[in-house]
Amino acid sequence: MKHLNRTLTVAIAAISIGFSIFARNNDDDRWEQSAQQRKAEYIYCEAQRQSALDNKGATYELYRRANLLDSTNTDYYVELGFNYIYMANRDMSLVNEGIDLFRKKFEADPSDVVNNYYYSQMLNNIGDSIRRIEVLHTADSLNPTRSDVAISYIDALIGSNDTAMARRALDRINRLEVANGKDMEITRRKTAIYHFFNDTASALNEIHSSIKASPLNPECYIFAGVYFNIINSPDSALAYYKKACAVAPESGGAAFELAQYYKNIGDTIGYSREIDRALLETDLDIDSKYDILLDYTRDLINDSTYLPEVNAMFNRVIEKNPQEPSIRNLYSEFLSAQNDYAGAAEQMIPVLDLQPDDSNNWIRTAVLYMQVADYAHAKEILTRALRYHDGDATVHSVLSTALYLPEDDTKDVDGAIAEMHRAYQLTDSSDIETLSERLTSIGDLYYSIENNDSANVYYRRAIDLYPANIMAKNNFAYHLSEVETNPELLAEAEALSRETITAEPDNAIYLDTYAWILFKQQDYKRAKSYIDRALDHADEETLSVDYYIHAGDIYFWNQLIDRAVEFWTTALELDPDDDLLQRKVKYKTYFKE
Repeated sequence: MKHLNRTLTVAIAAISIGFSIFARNNDDDRWEQSAQQRKAEYIYCEAQRQSALDNKGATYELYRRANLLDSTNTDYYVELGFNYIYMANRDMSLVNEGIDLFRKKFEADPSDVVNNYYYSQMLNNIGDSIRRIEVLHTADSLNPTRSDVAISYIDALIGSNDTAMARRALDRINRLEVANGKDMEITRRKTAIYHFFNDTASALNEIHSSIKASPLNPECYIFAGVYFNIINSPDSALAYYKKACAVAPESGGAAFELAQYYKNIGDTIGYSREIDRALLETDLDIDSKYDILLDYTRDLINDSTYLPEVNAMFNRVIEKNPQEPSIRNLYSEFLSAQNDYAGAAEQMIPVLDLQPDDSNNWIRTAVLYMQVADYAHAKEILTRALRYHDGDATVHSVLSTALYLPEDDTKDVDGAIAEMHRAYQLTDSSDIETLSERLTSIGDLYYSIENNDSANVYYRRAIDLYPANIMAKNNFAYHLSEVETNPELLAEAEALSRETITAEPDNAIYLDTYAWILFKQQDYKRAKSYIDRALDHADEETLSVDYYIHAGDIYFWNQLIDRAVEFWTTALELDPDDDLLQRKVKYKTYFKE
């Protein structure tokens, strides 16, 4: 009996220990789960911080980790769902995963209006209109006082283009009107439904009813004008657009719609008049004015008869909004499109003071000055830019160009080299393509001052860093052909140049280089074939004196003397001070440089 009691005692003790072990394990599990949740919350907060910094890759990865650590927190579904879709880049598997996360959030909390909205939008994007309607119907049922939810549901029903769904939409919108009263949101949708049913009478009754309810609201008259345009009643449309302007002369929307009416019927005078009024006499904000000016200039930019009018309109808008850089920027782009680069640069000068923190403004202004060979102003602008953007590689790169391009005593090759070195140092180390381009530019600059050893070093570095840099290969190949007679180096030049014409067989610059290298190798027949191709593919901007010099020399050694002299003569017209060309033309023979 004692033995039995002892056995029972041991057994009970063992059971008690077992319960104790299990209890401790449950506590550990709960503690570990809590720790995981706290860690997930921390990671979630960090993801939001990265999102605010616009670090999209880091944001996606952190939201993904938060969800893996705590898949019970439905808030993570929405954020991760967004990021799946953002990162998808046409990968439908990621898109579907993102949508599935929105689905999980919807099923866990169907009253979440924000999630329901985005979930329905995603369903719409993939064409699942039935599921979209189901989701919004649920959302509308759970939020009966939310008119925005009701409107989304109504829009989904209308968008299905199904008669039964349209009737459901009409029923829901009538109930919404009873609850909230008539407004344009309701009128627009009811009119769309009646139009879908081909019930013009009911559509017009709805429009007239909205006007009666709000006789001083220009939106009612604008919408009436739009509808009459749709049903091909232009006279009625015009009457309502004019009425909208009459009841609210300050309405930018009314003036703009009237202007669009005139534009659509080809009345350019009426169009310009109403655009002018919309820009100068109405309540439009500056962004709307910018958009209108953009459309207006696009409409008239190819009609030179209206250019003075466009210029005058820009000047009037700028005079009324002198502190708005976006308008001046747009005018600068318009002038640039007219090849008025000096005028475009002048418009940018106030923008530099209004937005000094935008490096693109400084770069654009300098480039505009360089377009008219005003390198002094370009240098001045970029030097000022360095006060704000000394760490911007592109500013230094463009300054290098501005220092190099002058053909007078202001040319500063040493300064150009120093600025391009600075641009190289500031370039992101992972951007090997741009780094290679800047090494190529340094090589070009050294080549221009006949520092051939340094030029070779930088060309080779550019190609080694980024073998796809065919411009570096072309420039290095041409450089070698100009300064070397060593057959091995000329063979290297030929191989490099052959790679460029393989990559871009119609590039006149590369074809000219290859032809010239073949000429230096005394392969005259093939050289002629490639210089002909270069001339065939060159445009007026590409053709330079070098093309004609090369063509003349190559044709001469192919025994085509008269044609060679024609090429040399054309080259001499472009560069009349070239002594060597003068002798070639005068004596009709080849002279080696």
